[in-house]
Amino acid sequence: MRVTGFFVIVFALLFAVLGFGLWAAPEELAGGLRVGALAAEGVSTLRGDLGGLFVALAALCFAGVWTRRGVLLQAAALILVTIVVGRLMGVVDDGLPGGVPRALVIEVAAIVALVLHARGLGQSEAPERAGLTRTILLVVGLGVAAKLGLSAALANPTVQQKIFERAVAQRMGVDNSALLADDALRVAVCGASAPLPSKTRAKACVAVIAGGKFYIVDVGPESVENLMQWGIPLDRIGGVLITHFHSDHIGDLGELNLQTWAQGRPAPLNIYGGPGVDQVVDGFNQAYRIDQGYRTVHHTAKIMPPETWPLVARTVEMAGPATPAKARTGLVFDDGKLKITAIEVDHGPIEPAYAYRFDYKGRSVVITGDMKNHPPFARAAMGADVMVSEAIARPMIETMEAGAKGLGRGRVERIMHDIQDYHVSPQEAAGLANQAKVKLLVFYHLLPAPDGMIARRTFESGIEAARDGDWTLADDGSLYTLPLGSKEVRIGRVPRAP
Repeated sequence: MRVTGFFVIVFALLFAVLGFGLWAAPEELAGGLRVGALAAEGVSTLRGDLGGLFVALAALCFAGVWTRRGVLLQAAALILVTIVVGRLMGVVDDGLPGGVPRALVIEVAAIVALVLHARGLGQSEAPERAGLTRTILLVVGLGVAAKLGLSAALANPTVQQKIFERAVAQRMGVDNSALLADDALRVAVCGASAPLPSKTRAKACVAVIAGGKFYIVDVGPESVENLMQWGIPLDRIGGVLITHFHSDHIGDLGELNLQTWAQGRPAPLNIYGGPGVDQVVDGFNQAYRIDQGYRTVHHTAKIMPPETWPLVARTVEMAGPATPAKARTGLVFDDGKLKITAIEVDHGPIEPAYAYRFDYKGRSVVITGDMKNHPPFARAAMGADVMVSEAIARPMIETMEAGAKGLGRGRVERIMHDIQDYHVSPQEAAGLANQAKVKLLVFYHLLPAPDGMIARRTFESGIEAARDGDWTLADDGSLYTLPLGSKEVRIGRVPRAP
């Protein structure tokens, strides 16, 4: 009795730690539980469902030992039996991936401890134990029968085809063309990370939607995949604005050109940027020209017309002579409704480096690109509804620098050191947003990407104290809607396929 009771308490403590851990930090435990990268909905599910399950198991174990009621331990055992049955169903399909045997051993050991301790509590509960045995056998039997039936159905080619057809319909039926409705200025983040790798964020990319078209500010690697999954009509692209020519801001330019062309873009794609943009555009055109020829021949010139394929460089010049203050602006586009202004920023030694401001029917958004803490920027951003700012968490990068030094990785150490002096910190960006009287401050180009609860809280440290107003960290798919004729800013997400 004492031995089995001891083990039941040990398992109860384990379940309690897992349950409360999932409630407090689900993202941190997801990897250990062999759960892949999670969106916000997945984190919520993990916290609620699994966290609640483990806490309930712990409560049943503790209560059973404390009150010496075997029925409570039997209930915990029954829950674990259903979990084991479900796990075994997965083993039938997927074999024994890493981690499953260990989990099975723990769960089976817990079941044995619970059943033995329940048996030792006295013969008075024999009828309950018999009922539990019948229930366990029934659950196992029903589970096996259901699994066999489902496996047989899924092995049928007709069923497989129907499932695939449904998946295709769901994926290809995603239609977010309503986002282009002329009732708001909208901002969607299609890439929220910097060059360091991230499991959940593409590199820098922001889509600004106005007047039935969308404009892309920077197009970092992996960002076009997000655009394609969103179901936005890619043929309605109005142009691309490049803040500067670092690779993480231009890496997907060729792919964006291809995908918008394939979806029927009616004209060559204008690429706006500072002096040097013609070299970047010429390079992408040259790299992809052979590919263009293949596709035109294969799909015919009617479907893939060569005359609408090229990228076209549009150099944006700043007004007036250059000065050390870097306080100039330049007009990119103005059709009487939408006005796009380039703003000179300090990202030295990188030149040119621009931010961009969009003003549309009384609503406005400004996107920093990469820059230092640059006071003249606040004047150019004055009164904007939304400021989308890059941000570097220097204490985190300093920790990475020290870690690289400790591991003898000198090159990484040097790079981590160098990048700290030409980016703006969240607190510095908050100060600029305060000066500009910006309604909502959105952080993107997050360096490093805070892909986890602890990392996110570390990244956010000090922002609340520095920011006099609303702020938020962007994820890929974050959507900010500015209804026309209003001062409201709605925070949401781009709808995705189920």
